[in-house]
Amino acid sequence: MTMKVISVEAFALLAEPIGERYWGARAWSSSGAALGTYPVQARRRYAYSATIDTVLVRVETADGVVGWGECKAPVAAKVTAALVTELLAPLVVGTSVDEITVTWERMYAAMRVRGHDSGFWLEAIAGVDIALWDAWGRTLGQPVHRLLGGAFRTAVPVYASGIPAAPTGSGDAGLAGVRQTAQRLRDAGWTAAKVAIGVTPERDLASVAEVAAILPTVHADAAGQYDLRQALYVGRGLQELGVGFFEMPVPPEQLDDYRTLAARLDLPLALDSLANRHRALEFLRAGALHVLQPDVCRAGGITETMRIAALADAFGAQATPHVSIGSAVHFAASLQCAAAMPNLEVMEHWVGENPLAAVAPDLDTPLPGPDGPMVRTVPTAPGLGITVDEPTVRRMAGRSADLTDNRIHQGRT
Repeated sequence: MTMKVISVEAFALLAEPIGERYWGARAWSSSGAALGTYPVQARRRYAYSATIDTVLVRVETADGVVGWGECKAPVAAKVTAALVTELLAPLVVGTSVDEITVTWERMYAAMRVRGHDSGFWLEAIAGVDIALWDAWGRTLGQPVHRLLGGAFRTAVPVYASGIPAAPTGSGDAGLAGVRQTAQRLRDAGWTAAKVAIGVTPERDLASVAEVAAILPTVHADAAGQYDLRQALYVGRGLQELGVGFFEMPVPPEQLDDYRTLAARLDLPLALDSLANRHRALEFLRAGALHVLQPDVCRAGGITETMRIAALADAFGAQATPHVSIGSAVHFAASLQCAAAMPNLEVMEHWVGENPLAAVAPDLDTPLPGPDGPMVRTVPTAPGLGITVDEPTVRRMAGRSADLTDNRIHQGRT
């Protein structure tokens, strides 16, 4: 076997949502951001596409083995696809699929001198890296988790993501909506969920209380919407409600605030925006995090995600893949990593109707676990353990080419 990579392709997929908008867009998009309050919310709101977007990467070896990966691309998916095609493909074609770490370092170094160590660049690298792991596993006839050293678990506990907090001005009806969503999840078998907070401290705590009255385990994600004073206030309230972890309480640039919160709260702090091990190490050395949430499609792929998990373990912290939204490739890669992480307790699982599901329809759905939490079975077939429907991917990419991915939610309904 030569195992040489002979082609790298990227496919930007833009899919119309099924039902409601993605829960993160409903919670943290620019629409509804208040300009007259402190902190000014418009500075802490994010761009979301009107569609459900991602980029799939296909690599092929000289032996005819095909591997698939995914880049996190919630907005401007065509930009990410262009990075793969124009910058990464020329670096990867001709490399050996069994030298993934060497290839990863070559890709990462390509833009280091220009200051690119996160964002679009790491997301593009992630898709290629995952595809290489998939191809290598298929070449050897082994699932990725075995190549990572073996599985600590055959089924991964998962929590439902997510429930937007009741918006301001919605009164009791808004809280009733939160309660109804939690009840639907409970009726479907879920015992744990994450609430998207960051509305106002009082409204957020009231929303979390509604969910905590229905589900045994609740996590809270503020997406960096608070200042330090607000985060302390909310964190203390979340402690009283028995919340599992407090995700991104303040913007991730504010490392000192994370250190302060970790020292003053008896509540695990979590962060999903760590895109490389160097940034993760800064937080760990500061004693600022308890749960690190690398997103395998954002944080440089399987290679860098497992490095971040190992660093977390060395500091006595947990690691868990962040899986807010994506196709079955994203879920499968996350499950392979989760299986091989010794310091994992639970993993995120998007519960919305997924218009990207058709790209790999054979991935198992969550099932009730024996000890309470829902679980997802770790695929054991070679590579990522799923079969990507290539004709469907190419057909979706063709339709996506006719759409514009700049229909961003920026204060418009």
